[in-house]
Amino acid sequence: RPSLHQRWEGFKGERIDGDKPTFSVKRSMMIGRSRAGVTVEVYDNQREEYHIEGCFSQRCCTVFNAMKETMAEIYRKVDPTTGNLLGKEVFSLCVKPGFDAAFAMGFVLVLDHISGDDSINDDATTEPTVHPTVEDYEDK
Repeated sequence: RPSLHQRWEGFKGERIDGDKPTFSVKRSMMIGRSRAGVTVEVYDNQREEYHIEGCFSQRCCTVFNAMKETMAEIYRKVDPTTGNLLGKEVFSLCVKPGFDAAFAMGFVLVLDHISGDDSINDDATTEPTVHPTVEDYEDK
């Protein structure tokens, strides 16, 4: 759920009044940059922090821990028969062994909520998913 100051809070399961959030996500405010990162603070452990860089609306981002080690990656899947990118709703979440996959999925849910407003014009900047074939050039 969003809170004040561009901060979203994540809870374990359904939030019930009185529950404390597990983590919070704060968007980096960089004007004119759609690829600005976010910082994740874990409430149970004040020293645990993550940074997510990339463009979630394009499903292309990486979760780093405080030591800049990759903990998880989000990327769009590709149709193996055609080589075309599948829709934005079809993506992979690859998690480093030992990193809590449910926790990483919580990041995905928050990022999806945050990027909901940013994804209106994203299709204009993406590479087309249909590429010309050899036959297309032979006709010209």
